[in-house]
Amino acid sequence: MPAKNTTSISLAGLGAKGLNTQAQSSTLSLEFLTEANNVVYDLEGRMGPRKGVKQITKPVTTGAIKSIGEFVKSDRTREYYAGTGAKIVKLNTATAPDTLVEQSFSGSPQTISDSNWQWVNFNNEFWGVQSGHKVINYDGTNWYDIDDLGAYAAPAGVTTFDPNCALGEFGRIFYGGITEAKGTIYYSDNLIGEKLNGGAAGSLDLKTVWGNDEIIHLASLENKLVIFGKQNIVIYSGAINPATMVLEEIIRDVGLAGRDNVVYVGADLFFLSYEGLVSIRRVTQTDGRAPVEGLSTTVRNDLTRLLTQATVENIKSVYYQKEGFILTLMPDDDKAYVFDFSVGKMEFPRITTWTFNLEPLSALYTFDGKLYFGTADSLAEYDGYYDVTLTDSTSSFGTEGACTTAGGTWDGSKCWTTTNADYSWLFQTPWSDFGDQVFAKIIKTGLITVTGGQGAAATIQLFKDYEEGSQYSKTFNLTSDAVNYLYGAGPSSSQASLYGKAKYAAAAGPREYKVPLARTGKTFRIKMTFEVKGNYSSLITSNLLAKKGKVR
Repeated sequence: MPAKNTTSISLAGLGAKGLNTQAQSSTLSLEFLTEANNVVYDLEGRMGPRKGVKQITKPVTTGAIKSIGEFVKSDRTREYYAGTGAKIVKLNTATAPDTLVEQSFSGSPQTISDSNWQWVNFNNEFWGVQSGHKVINYDGTNWYDIDDLGAYAAPAGVTTFDPNCALGEFGRIFYGGITEAKGTIYYSDNLIGEKLNGGAAGSLDLKTVWGNDEIIHLASLENKLVIFGKQNIVIYSGAINPATMVLEEIIRDVGLAGRDNVVYVGADLFFLSYEGLVSIRRVTQTDGRAPVEGLSTTVRNDLTRLLTQATVENIKSVYYQKEGFILTLMPDDDKAYVFDFSVGKMEFPRITTWTFNLEPLSALYTFDGKLYFGTADSLAEYDGYYDVTLTDSTSSFGTEGACTTAGGTWDGSKCWTTTNADYSWLFQTPWSDFGDQVFAKIIKTGLITVTGGQGAAATIQLFKDYEEGSQYSKTFNLTSDAVNYLYGAGPSSSQASLYGKAKYAAAAGPREYKVPLARTGKTFRIKMTFEVKGNYSSLITSNLLAKKGKVR
């Protein structure tokens, strides 16, 4: 009987559409993934690892950093402030390592009990609001509580002005969510954010609009004020003059899951509802209602379950413009969801998840393109390909010379060393019969083309016929294992070339790894895990070499 021919099974487009945990796995194409952790997509749509969470400041002992803000000064320079426990701190980059400098308040400051501030720039000043606290203000020189400002005028009938959210737009500050009237908007006089009584200041009670809902977040879109509640969204036009603005739309039964989960992406306003990520698109309204489109339907049940179990005040979302994705941090579940919009006008984002060695609690995308994270005791940056922590190693390296020799940073009295933590990126495919529902397949070899990843290992697991415990695993070292390369020899004499001397082979770059698999079945699932040890890696192509088996 003649030997059966070996054929190639192309896995083109593998994972190109991101996670789908909503549909039955066996019904999905290989463009979807059932797991995709610590995965990002590069500009060519290839999968690779997220960057590291790199601690950049010395730790503080005042508490977790739950909020970070960028203060735009009158000269257009920037300063960065954060809330940590009962304190406000300023990022100081003039030291090595960076430090967080505690701020002091003038006047008769309140007792701060949490650090979950929302930061607002308005009229060359910096404002902070959080539930159960007075508004705070920084004029570029001094910090004050709002009632210590000379022009402060409390709204009529309000004992304690403690809004949960604010918006500095249209020449005034809008506030919402105060304890005494959670459904009422208060707006300041023109250009005087603390003057809430007299002049052009005023208020708007939404009880007749949406009943007993609560204001969670305020946003602007064109000349419109968008008011997010827990259960409804209200849009007013003509917000430049709030005394005459007009109710334009009421979006019922769609609310906001947490104040800090509204982001701008181009001309769109994205927010996290209790059913997932939603976009309010600026198109012609129909039936008196703004079109609302769910964008996370492929992970709806998983995401909804997490949202119903989490404390939504701890969930934070940020748009990382440099790479075109929305990052939603869910620290209660040690996880983040990533919604990637980087490919043109993609109708739906590619979704992945991230996990961390150093858990971020808050995030800020800066004007100069940095992504800062607040952690349990420090600020970190999205940078490099390790998760990095700073440690006080003075007890081991107590002099400047010893510290320098150990690779640490001497700050004048202490030695700070870094610890690099590896992490992995991984993906898992749905079950697939590779287009043949009748015959078994004898999978002989995997041809995996990867660029980068020097010094790390990769593992491929092959599962068969819906048997979760049936995996066959093979680990290979990136750029250093004894494998064949199609063009040019590898970096050691044991790495043979299929076409002779590596005349045109680059020292670094894409390499094809030939991985023996030897697995027989009708339906397969593939899982691949790549270590990250300081270098970027990216999956370029995947193919399987197989022979046709028997009818099963």
